[in-house]
Amino acid sequence: VKYLCRFLMLRFITLREDNYTKLTNQIKKDLERWKNLKLSLMGRITYKNEYITKATFLFQNILIKLEKGFFKNLNQLMSKFIWQGKRPRIKLKVMRDTKEKGGFGLPE
Repeated sequence: VKYLCRFLMLRFITLREDNYTKLTNQIKKDLERWKNLKLSLMGRITYKNEYITKATFLFQNILIKLEKGFFKNLNQLMSKFIWQGKRPRIKLKVMRDTKEKGGFGLPE
């Protein structure tokens, strides 16, 4: 039992590294590949939606406490990709509004 408990504890310690760090690294790698493509604003937003689908699956199935900066870091990565490193031209509130309200339907 002690061995089993220790094994689980060791696995729990590497849980963040095995999943969330790999997700972040994969997103960075994808963004690096895609940043030179001539994508429209909606094309870049579509990539963010795809990434959110992958991340949501992970968040729902592996419940661990993440540091506060984790989501801030991901949002900064995606914002930099969407705006191609330039200053945003559209307010974030407008981007997040539903399409019926004239926004882009960008999820958080």
